[in-house]
Amino acid sequence: MPPTSCTVNPIRRICDLAHEFDVPVLVDGAQSAPHLAVDVQALGCDFYTLSGHKLFAPTGIGALWGRRELLEQMSPYEGGGSMIQSVTFESTTFAELPNKFEAGTPNIAGAIGLAAAIDYLNSLDMDQVSAYEDELLCYATDRLLTIDGLRLFGTAKNKVAVVAFALESAHPHDIGTILDTEGVAVRTGHHCAQPLMQRYRVPAMARASFAFYNTRHEVDALVSALLKVKEILG
Repeated sequence: MPPTSCTVNPIRRICDLAHEFDVPVLVDGAQSAPHLAVDVQALGCDFYTLSGHKLFAPTGIGALWGRRELLEQMSPYEGGGSMIQSVTFESTTFAELPNKFEAGTPNIAGAIGLAAAIDYLNSLDMDQVSAYEDELLCYATDRLLTIDGLRLFGTAKNKVAVVAFALESAHPHDIGTILDTEGVAVRTGHHCAQPLMQRYRVPAMARASFAFYNTRHEVDALVSALLKVKEILG
């Protein structure tokens, strides 16, 4: 899922095509897990990973799901306590899954926080969440397009509630600074996608991300703050 446009890619189709050539597929679900219901079996992927802080969990924690038959074939990438069954001078026997990939003392507090966040999201109707966020995205897109000189990036029909944009005569970092003084938080920079910045011939972008806790009033606050940017920077 591209970090600026957050297009919802046809993962099942991608996985099916890759598997025709015996290519395993890892899906980075960090951007999608907070917005969409996740069923790794339905996706057909071989590995699925997500980041905790995007799920309202603590930072420094995440999860990796993998097919058992593939994980059993893989060797541990790290050694430490609790990931071995026995060690001798002649051989080593690794622990059963998932322990063989869990070397050392785990991030216990982070795992508890991640579990609580997942339980919270599972208590919600994710179809309703997606529908509301889609409505918010449509409203935000329409409002932002009323601003002269604003350019939107990533306009695919099927995407989650994220808008990436730039303003004429205003560097995204300056946009972010002024928005911050107006009480509006956005992300600015190259969003870990420098080749994409080169493709669009921009030094960086500003990005506003919405979730089920956001409101139309907050979208209006973003638009008002951007108009303030235009007043200051021209």
